[in-house]
Amino acid sequence: MVLRFLKYFLPFQHLSDHQLIELANLIQIKKIPANKTFIQLYSDTADQYFLIDGTVEVGDETSTQWLIHSRSENSKNPLSRNRPSRYSVKSVSEIKVVIVDIETVLQFANKATQQDDSEKIKNHYLYKQLLKDLSNNRLQLPSVPDVAIKIRQSLSDEKSNFRYIANIIASDPAITTKIIKTANSALYRSIHKIDDCQMAVTRLGTKVTSQLVTSFSMKELFKTKNKTLKKRMLLIWNHSREIAALSFVLAKITPGFNPEHALLAGLLHDIGAIPIITYADKHPELFENVPDFDHLIEQLKGEVGAAILTKWNFSSDLVTTAREAENWLRQPGERPDYCDIIIVAQLHALAGQAEAKNQPRLDEVPAFTKLALGQLTPELSIKVLEQAKEQVKETINLLA
Repeated sequence: MVLRFLKYFLPFQHLSDHQLIELANLIQIKKIPANKTFIQLYSDTADQYFLIDGTVEVGDETSTQWLIHSRSENSKNPLSRNRPSRYSVKSVSEIKVVIVDIETVLQFANKATQQDDSEKIKNHYLYKQLLKDLSNNRLQLPSVPDVAIKIRQSLSDEKSNFRYIANIIASDPAITTKIIKTANSALYRSIHKIDDCQMAVTRLGTKVTSQLVTSFSMKELFKTKNKTLKKRMLLIWNHSREIAALSFVLAKITPGFNPEHALLAGLLHDIGAIPIITYADKHPELFENVPDFDHLIEQLKGEVGAAILTKWNFSSDLVTTAREAENWLRQPGERPDYCDIIIVAQLHALAGQAEAKNQPRLDEVPAFTKLALGQLTPELSIKVLEQAKEQVKETINLLA
């Protein structure tokens, strides 16, 4: 695999997977026949050659010669790093090389340095303390909203019926309004308008209602009194709403998935950021350096999110999604899962944005090819979501 051998070379060893994917689109892989001098002494080419297979003979201006074999320690660097070249390089056998221009090498070597900066975060005492508190169950994790707990409990109660569930929902006027609005929406092909919670539950069904109530109740978790952190919390909530809406639509057009479950998975995929932001409220030095704080959230939110959903006794697929939603190259098996839906939704959301340049393309991630949507090209899948734009917009509004 291209990523594996790129990782072998020293300038690229510290790149993340999606940075390696980005680099892979800029390289050329070439076979060179035996006994060919492909780098001349004093040549001023901007191309740098990395040896994948075979053996080359290197010579300097004093006519001293030596061999470099692929996978040897000397092959981890470019075969000639200087301009003009201080060496001539000739293939001894047929060889295979990666060719990259020097500006690209420097650009990605700089990205590798930036990647190393994340290691500084791991050595930060507050990072270690937060991780320690998490492992010792001392980190303050959010609780499932009461109305969601009661609805979930009611589903296992034999005495439960549509009226009983509607009465539970009625204890929260905001969620009652949303459930009625959802039941009347085009998302559920409503024809006759209803204005009663019990009728809404009857139309949606108890399982769908339970999933929607849980989703609608999540908004109250994304809150903080700290004005600075409030902006960060709002950004995460708005991002979660968008991913939830895209996931809902993707699940509707992909056989084998429950749209409401995908909606909930999308809302919860970044939930691990909440206690980290809450933690920062008590340790303001954490967000004095915004890039470091962002790194901290990125490093920890997966495990923290998985811990929250495990504590809530949510299904294992939601726990997996919280932990692995940004592991673009994950491929645990051939069958697609909800985490695949969330990954594809996130890449769709990034399309056309500046951040997209640091992420893989849709057709480069296993999640895309595993979904039924993968039978389409990325361009056609984007067109499918364009056609469902109103559904996405309506879903986002319902979650507001």
